[in-house]
Amino acid sequence: MTLEEESRLSFYRELTVLDEKKNIVLVQDIRNSELCVKKTLDIYSHDVYEQLASVRIEGVPAVKECVADDGKLIVVEEYVQGRSLKQVLDEQGLLNEEQAYDIAVQLADILVRLHQLEPAIVHRDIKPSNIIIEKNGHVNLIDFNAARHVNADKNEDTRMLGTVYFAAPEQFGFGQSDERTDIYGLGATINYIMTGDKPGAGIAECRFSDILKKCLMVDAKDRYQSAEELRGVLDMLNYSIVQDNRKKAETAFGKDNTISVVRTYRNIRDIIVKMYRKYQKRNYDIDTSWRRYLLPGFRRLNVVYCLIALVWYAVIVWMTITFAVTDSKTGIPVTGGELTMYKIAVFVLLFGMTMWFGNYLNIRRKLPGMKKINVLSTILTFGYAFTISFIFLAFFAIFMAIIGYL
Repeated sequence: MTLEEESRLSFYRELTVLDEKKNIVLVQDIRNSELCVKKTLDIYSHDVYEQLASVRIEGVPAVKECVADDGKLIVVEEYVQGRSLKQVLDEQGLLNEEQAYDIAVQLADILVRLHQLEPAIVHRDIKPSNIIIEKNGHVNLIDFNAARHVNADKNEDTRMLGTVYFAAPEQFGFGQSDERTDIYGLGATINYIMTGDKPGAGIAECRFSDILKKCLMVDAKDRYQSAEELRGVLDMLNYSIVQDNRKKAETAFGKDNTISVVRTYRNIRDIIVKMYRKYQKRNYDIDTSWRRYLLPGFRRLNVVYCLIALVWYAVIVWMTITFAVTDSKTGIPVTGGELTMYKIAVFVLLFGMTMWFGNYLNIRRKLPGMKKINVLSTILTFGYAFTISFIFLAFFAIFMAIIGYL
């Protein structure tokens, strides 16, 4: 461990032990009071955690630090408040079909994002205890200790990892793990939360029994070949359910009115989903190294982004310097100290909005409703920007009135 790595880890103050056996500790970042989880791993893929630290994936805790030390890996990641799916089952019993379907869809979405990475990450240990359900129903996939990158050159796994009953056959020497391994784990988990039975004891009787059967095929070739394919099938199932409900609605309200309502709903839903997909692909986590202190546009040290940022900051300076104001009563251009105050306000407003939309020092995630990357946070990003701008201009007008310029 280098001196720099020790310095970075020193920012996290230990609060309490969450799991002594697994070396999991709740810590707090003294810089911003954010709660995190610190884990010391004996079994891990350093490359996987390094990759997770470089991207932000909705439904996966953000990795803040990833430091190798004496054969172990120290990982600091976002603390997700909620209950594990195992705790939910222990406290409430088996879940119904609707609840299981919702979890399956969210898990499939997470897998799509993981498998689309370059290289793709396979979790390999999907089970109830590794799924956290927040109060709002949001699903998070945690514990990437067994995760690995897909390697097309290998015929089988070199290390057998995973949890019995939830792990696919290829994880025990019958082939190489790939994206289809996670599809098996998803199917086993969803079947279990509805039946309480491990794979082989029977498939849950529900509208998506056939989907679960295909997920749980012994031969990976017989399963869904990608998370995207599985997600599409789940969407088709949802569509058929909507169609059934539409037929019922036609009986109650009339065909023409129902078709209009359904089409409007689907159009709005499709627009929101497309916006959400595009939004969530961007990287919203700020680098945990010294680069996070650089201005937006420079943090990735990418030549193209840096050039664009330079142009934008030059535009801000140019707009500030050339800004002019004319007195509304006399029509005479404002000069002197009053003009200087206006120019300062213009600069602060433009620069401040750049910091806001550039998420400087992760400022956006500190406000209510902005913890997660979803449609709501997208809307709130612009809502907060408008509100902050309005408040700033209001205070500026009051200040100018006090010093006699208004």
